[in-house]
Amino acid sequence: MPTHHEQHTLAVATALRELERALEQLTAAMSHQAGPASAEHAGSEQQARRVICEAWAAIDYEQAGEVNRSPVCLGVAGANAAVIARATAVNLAKSKLRDVCSALSNLRVRVPVKDGRGGRVVKSLPLVRVILRELQRSDVNLLAAYRKVPILTGRVARVVYTRACTRAVYRKTREEIAAMLSTTDRPGAEEDQAKLAALPARETHLGLVKEHYTNVRANVWFHGLDSRNRGRVQVAAELPLLYPLGRSKETPEIVYPGAEEGSAPSPRQRTGKLEDTPYLTTLPVHRYRSDLRPRPRR
Repeated sequence: MPTHHEQHTLAVATALRELERALEQLTAAMSHQAGPASAEHAGSEQQARRVICEAWAAIDYEQAGEVNRSPVCLGVAGANAAVIARATAVNLAKSKLRDVCSALSNLRVRVPVKDGRGGRVVKSLPLVRVILRELQRSDVNLLAAYRKVPILTGRVARVVYTRACTRAVYRKTREEIAAMLSTTDRPGAEEDQAKLAALPARETHLGLVKEHYTNVRANVWFHGLDSRNRGRVQVAAELPLLYPLGRSKETPEIVYPGAEEGSAPSPRQRTGKLEDTPYLTTLPVHRYRSDLRPRPRR
């Protein structure tokens, strides 16, 4: 019987292969259909269609790509029912891959890796990344592979893009933070464990802060209503939007972010619930402000 590791490897390989097949079918269908297509900085519909297909198909890290970042491409395309069906199949395949990998998210294995000085050290690595390396697909960007094609369900009249720089903050228990520290090999992890243990018992939660990232949204107006009886929606738009053409070939009005917004907006300055300085060294963990912490019992 296959081992658990072999079963996990087969599941990841199958889900990844199904996604790549679905992406090939989508881009082939999109590149051969005639319909309005627009992409930021594209000089023609033909170029826009090519850029859009490349963005949808991009699930690998570029050579200079940042880890834990997914490429962003602003664009809008109208499509016939066949292309919409292909895009729906892609999103289903993305969900399957995410489900398979998420089931392994808390599993780690110890493997020997090069230390950069001609030797090897043993490190604890996420099982998913180890499996991808075994499949010779360590270049897969899972964030990009999970990101779905935004499919609209109404005839688009106008699209206005906005960019904002934001950050994600996760409220974590001390136990969750301790578990994360136990799996890292970074210098200072033991000291951070001691600092965590030294906190008052009443201080049960801390904030795990992710780096600032550019959040792209699109405000969309329809001719009439979409399938959910909405005349206007706002959608996440890191990938090009797709909408059904119907009988109309009218090109919607599309407003991309102007030069005044810039391509790398400044982070929003706002008063948060966390202290400005991280409490730990090896993880971006902050304590909540003193006025928001539980007070000692009298």
